[in-house]
Amino acid sequence: MASSPLALNLRRNGTLQSCERCRKTKIKCDHSTPRCSRCVAKGLECVYEEAPMTRRFRAARFDVQSGRVRATTRAQEAETQAQADRDKQSDRPERPASRRSGPPTPQNIEITTLPVQPSGFVGPGSYRATLTAEDGQIARPGNLSDYSSSASPATGTTTHTIDRKRLDLGLQIIDFVLEHSVLLQNLMHHIYGVIRMPIVPHAVMLPATKSLFSTIRDQVPHDEDDDAKLRTVVRIFQSSYQPIQATRLTTVDQVCHLITGDNLRWETIGNILAMASLCLLHIQARDFSLLDPQGRSKQDLVQPFHGITDTLTTLTSVSPVVNELGVCLKYNQLLLALYRFGDSSQHLYSIFMELTSAIYASGMHQDTSPPGAPDDYPGFMHQWRRRCFTAVYSMDKTIATTLGRPPLIHRNYCVLDAPLDFDDDDLTGPALEHELRKLDQRGWNTDGRRRTTTYMRLRYLLATVREEVLELHLGVNNGVAPPGRAQLILQKLEQIWATCPDSVKYSPTVWTSSIRPHDIWFLIRFYLDYLYSMFLVFRFNARQDQSQESQQLLLSAAKDVLATVLVFNEHRELMREVRSDFSAVFLPYGLPCADVLAVELMYRPTSFSVGPGDGSRLVRAEVIRDLNLYVSCLSWMPGRGGNSNEFSREVQARLTQILDQIIDGTGGSPPVVTAELQDSTEVRLDVVANLNHQLFFDWDTNMYLDSQLDLFSQSLV
Repeated sequence: MASSPLALNLRRNGTLQSCERCRKTKIKCDHSTPRCSRCVAKGLECVYEEAPMTRRFRAARFDVQSGRVRATTRAQEAETQAQADRDKQSDRPERPASRRSGPPTPQNIEITTLPVQPSGFVGPGSYRATLTAEDGQIARPGNLSDYSSSASPATGTTTHTIDRKRLDLGLQIIDFVLEHSVLLQNLMHHIYGVIRMPIVPHAVMLPATKSLFSTIRDQVPHDEDDDAKLRTVVRIFQSSYQPIQATRLTTVDQVCHLITGDNLRWETIGNILAMASLCLLHIQARDFSLLDPQGRSKQDLVQPFHGITDTLTTLTSVSPVVNELGVCLKYNQLLLALYRFGDSSQHLYSIFMELTSAIYASGMHQDTSPPGAPDDYPGFMHQWRRRCFTAVYSMDKTIATTLGRPPLIHRNYCVLDAPLDFDDDDLTGPALEHELRKLDQRGWNTDGRRRTTTYMRLRYLLATVREEVLELHLGVNNGVAPPGRAQLILQKLEQIWATCPDSVKYSPTVWTSSIRPHDIWFLIRFYLDYLYSMFLVFRFNARQDQSQESQQLLLSAAKDVLATVLVFNEHRELMREVRSDFSAVFLPYGLPCADVLAVELMYRPTSFSVGPGDGSRLVRAEVIRDLNLYVSCLSWMPGRGGNSNEFSREVQARLTQILDQIIDGTGGSPPVVTAELQDSTEVRLDVVANLNHQLFFDWDTNMYLDSQLDLFSQSLV
């Protein structure tokens, strides 16, 4: 017979303590010690804990060598629960055993990595800069990290705890990838077949896409193997929480090895999911049916794809590592958010601020060209980092121009070297030396081809001048700008345009050439950027001195911009092959210029000169015809179901009223012309001043430009 319970076996509430096996299976214990009667009858080990249910939690640890979790895994928890169910069935056969619905939630897991500097790039002004000094000297910013914060790692290790929620999110991502593996691969190949300026080189992304699914299939051979999925998730966290050890001389194949296979990272998966989601938004239903082997509806997959990208955003938001893949992921997430939340969302602007912060944290703003470039090997990683920086820098200036807000990236803190005019494939292999000899002293390729980097270089160089133009308009001391500052900006702008290849300069002859409509779209957009920067400079000058010469230059620039915008109407049918929303051209470029010309017509009813001292006249009737044509274009140029429809209708109605007054004189006699009204650049039309309009700027039409891609697609949320 079992001995009597000891007095020490009391719980805090004064009741007798049960043995661990009876307590866990919730069966009444007779409290006998050292073994209760139930454990004696069944021949089981009987243990009385000193303080049950008060043990301090210890996270499971991941063994990198064996690839296993050293504590409770999903399979072990399932086995424990199954044993408890069997015990209940044996003790109380008359009642059915209770089972948990769904797989058990994994325990928190600790991973150990090399120490990572959480702040990423550290410049010489930081108090931490002395930690990177050598021989008592402060390190140069460009030498602190060549790639992915991969300076010489410090000794020791760092432990990170991955909580249950994030582990469960990781398992959801693995399940999603396994379920949609074929579709994801097809979408990625499709978008790289139509994309013009990808921020992630295709030489990196396509091999990574192919490797992703083979890696997960190897690690999770059976879809129902929850323990294998958990080990895969932990491995990905393990890789994602340590820097990518690479340099500027790292080759494409080496980069692919560092981000795939056993080194698979969440950033790699994130870029694939984000880009596939973008492709899913824009692809035609008939084309999508050829990509999905399961024959599902495109609309049925949009929300699941958005949900999984949000899930991955949660996983990567607290990563201590900043690298190129992370910057590209934020960039692609920004483009995806544009379509989901609309282009006037403050949330979107906040995402862009995070993106610019990642640029600074990664040190991309301080990247210098390799010594002796372009004579020396430029380096694949250097080109990729320059591509990321120039894409975000150019977008920053577009946003600042449209919103009238200061740019988030300032040239005074950045190295402004543009990426060399190379194809991705030219940076490796035996053809490198031959390609290097084709570059001129400014970094342009002389073979006349239009490459991805050709477009990115020109857009970026024009953006560097746009920033100086914005300083004139947005600076608090713009009224006391140094003499000749505007003229110097104009000279720099004209020099950039004069030295760029003729192959990227727009001329009317392109319409009769063999150039594809997509490339023509690029050429006109770059030409408009060039003309619009000139227009902004002339508008600043007109506000400064209010001279007749300044007014004439402003009006001439406004007419040139408006005439170029109207070219899209003349060749509308051909340009429809691009399937882009023309509001990205007609509103940001055309509306301010139409405003200036309409004001001039309203308050100066006679013809006026175009250029200073040349005797030429701007024919009033010609300007009125252009304005009427512009107003008529506002009815057809918004994309199908685009966000710009409502605003375009409002602009059209207000401009029509103003033109009616100009043509018919129904507005009565002009108001008393004061000194303020004489400066036509200070008179703002109600169409601009009184409309709470949306933001119709081109976040990155040049990034995703194809017959299947429409920038101003309707919000899907």
